[in-house]
Amino acid sequence: MKWPFVGPLFGGSQRLTPRVQLVFTPATPNLDIPNEDARAVDLEDSNLFALNRFPGYDRWEDGSRITYGLDWSYDRPNLSIVSTIGQSYRISKRENIFPDGTGLSDRVSDIVGRTRIRFGRFIDLTHRYRLDKENFAVRRNELDLTVGGEETYAQIGYLRLNRDIDEAIEDLRDKEELRAAARIKFAKYWSIFGATVLDLTGKAEDPLSVSDGYEPVRHRLSIDYEDDCIALGVSWRRDYERVGGFNEGSTFSFRVSFKGLGR
Repeated sequence: MKWPFVGPLFGGSQRLTPRVQLVFTPATPNLDIPNEDARAVDLEDSNLFALNRFPGYDRWEDGSRITYGLDWSYDRPNLSIVSTIGQSYRISKRENIFPDGTGLSDRVSDIVGRTRIRFGRFIDLTHRYRLDKENFAVRRNELDLTVGGEETYAQIGYLRLNRDIDEAIEDLRDKEELRAAARIKFAKYWSIFGATVLDLTGKAEDPLSVSDGYEPVRHRLSIDYEDDCIALGVSWRRDYERVGGFNEGSTFSFRVSFKGLGR
């Protein structure tokens, strides 16, 4: 249930929307089911009001709970602000199935939120966070900034997870990461794109980390051509560690797409 309140503010308009959600789920023998694809559970703004906060299919968040939060937005010419904050409370007293440090292990969850600020079409800033319910320590701090238009832009992102999770849980290790990307359109149909990911994780985030606090994770560079009929691209990617289906080393690829086919 949510109910918006709308009114003027500083030459623009604001909308304040309280939200309350009640979830009742039958008991499930979660701990009797092998867990393969739902281990990386973490409370964040994207799953705050989800019926099941577990990723994957091997775990299901059973029991009953109430989730409450607040959405606030502000709009005026060339300025837009959208913010969300919320928390949940577990009504049932069933055995806890969430690891400590995920923000969901106690009956009262941590506080999560997101704020997005846009100045016209040139600057877009998003901040996501999770605050410890006990001492308001920042357990998740993520910033993403985009400067530029749709065809030429630069992006930079920073992520630091300080969830204080048991070192034995491999899927939920703390980390610190820096991401950067840029796209430049240098001719009518031609553009160049580059991106990099740096691992800034040190002993403060992960005591078991062997990183020196500044390790490259991935580099990517591509040159693209696109008009009304065809899209072409040549890209190079260098991975410094195995990620998903990508092995360590360099990968070259060539992309062709005919837009008129199938219409």
